[in-house]
Amino acid sequence: MRIHSVCKRRALGWCACVVLAVGIAGCSDSNSDSSVDDGGETNALQRETAQGAVVGVEEDRQLSFKGVPYAAAPTGERRFALPQPAPRRSQRLAANAFGSPCPQGGGTFGIPSTDEDCLFLNIYTPKADGSYPVMVWIHGGAFVTGSGGANYNPLRLVDKDVVVVTINYRLGAFGFLAHPALTAASEDAGSGDYGLMDQQAALQWVQDNIANFGGDPDNVTVFGESAGGHSVLSQLASPAAAGLFDQAIVESGAYSPGQRTLAQAESQGQQIADALGCRADSDVADCLRDASVEDIVAAQAAFDFIPNTRPQFLPNSIAQAIGSGDFNRVPVLEGTNRDEGELFIAIDELTRDAAFGPDDYRPRIAAALGAPKASAAVDAVAQEYPLADYSDTSHALAAIFTDSTFACNGLAQVGALSVNVNTYAYAFADRGAPSLLPPAPSFPDYGAAHAYEISYVLNTEAAMRERGAGDDQIALSNAMIDYWTSFAKTGDPNPSAGDRPFWETFASNGNYQELVAPEPRRLSSSDFSARHHCDFWQSFGAQ
Repeated sequence: MRIHSVCKRRALGWCACVVLAVGIAGCSDSNSDSSVDDGGETNALQRETAQGAVVGVEEDRQLSFKGVPYAAAPTGERRFALPQPAPRRSQRLAANAFGSPCPQGGGTFGIPSTDEDCLFLNIYTPKADGSYPVMVWIHGGAFVTGSGGANYNPLRLVDKDVVVVTINYRLGAFGFLAHPALTAASEDAGSGDYGLMDQQAALQWVQDNIANFGGDPDNVTVFGESAGGHSVLSQLASPAAAGLFDQAIVESGAYSPGQRTLAQAESQGQQIADALGCRADSDVADCLRDASVEDIVAAQAAFDFIPNTRPQFLPNSIAQAIGSGDFNRVPVLEGTNRDEGELFIAIDELTRDAAFGPDDYRPRIAAALGAPKASAAVDAVAQEYPLADYSDTSHALAAIFTDSTFACNGLAQVGALSVNVNTYAYAFADRGAPSLLPPAPSFPDYGAAHAYEISYVLNTEAAMRERGAGDDQIALSNAMIDYWTSFAKTGDPNPSAGDRPFWETFASNGNYQELVAPEPRRLSSSDFSARHHCDFWQSFGAQ
């Protein structure tokens, strides 16, 4: 029984993660109409790219360039294939609106889309000329929902003299479907991982073009949360990403470090192909490429998605790559949230409009483990997390999910990473974090839940206060922004001014930086492990 297998069980609802895109700014993506201006005099907001000029807009204290294509639309023969360069434009692009999100069914935090022409990025840069460090954000959403659009406002990062880029990438089956027919036609005897390839194409676009936007291509930090954090770890593991970034920040991306083998991903892909009527007696690859977007989005709803190993591109899983030391060795800042699981259990409660009771406890654990209710595995988990220790059943279930899926995998990862690279570990623990969702039956508030740290870095102070942040939350947010941007500038999160609590490397003393309001503090890895029952999960996962 692997620890990360808990996250793969859809029966529990814990990883029906269409909820993970996490709307941070509280507004929806607006679709670009691909408008272009008609030339004329050079505009002060004009920047040159390899595909043609783009014209941005002033937004508060920053310049923005939205809806910039970094790759060709992945349609027709380009569906289920490596991304191709965006075409050259003869006119200037008015980069004033977000491009379409990639196809998805939508959900709690994502909006539906059927537009495959979705490989866009958005650039936010200081107004003053310079050569600034670059931070490239990869959004979350369980690899099935979300975008790099209006849910994120990096103004306060830009205020610290960095350039921020947010990206879209292919999701769901479009981004991660593997199939024997696609494998047979590929150059590397593999399939799947197209969304990860999109991310690399965006990073290559940054290398080629960001200098014209005031960014330094020799100092790029890739950062992301949830599926975005998992993507960052995947890029650390992918040989094809070598040289595309210089630092990495992983927020709540530690789940499912074993990923899937190509064979496992192909097996799921065959089920999706069967649901689409693309069977062995037809040209399956052509059939998959001819299927309507609507049909694929409908067919993928019964499945979850995760990157899979693939020869040359991702020869080893995250766990294998980090454990062996065979990964892209750059400084890493990685952490998890104290109450990750509360978001998932609360959404389940909101969906069923009822709290979970004691009679639900063992069945929910059994569903998560894929084990009978009357089994030694369920007994062991229920004994380790006795209901008497929690205010209610839902909080006990949330603790199990937090610890087994995120916290203990994260502890193992930072330990393994720290053997080879400077690694900084954090535990986000502000239980007064502004809420993203309405109260659920067992959760009048969500504590330091999954995704609740994002707004501390990628939102404005005004938006945070509107959601309920107080002065202590703003103080912590300012500290986190200093840490994140200092790390992006130097590979060390400690600001040069030295006016924040010092953050040691994990290898120094095995300490986390506990991100609590108003001021961070140290937390030993032994205390973190005890808090999250990691000795239990380590022994449980080895069974």
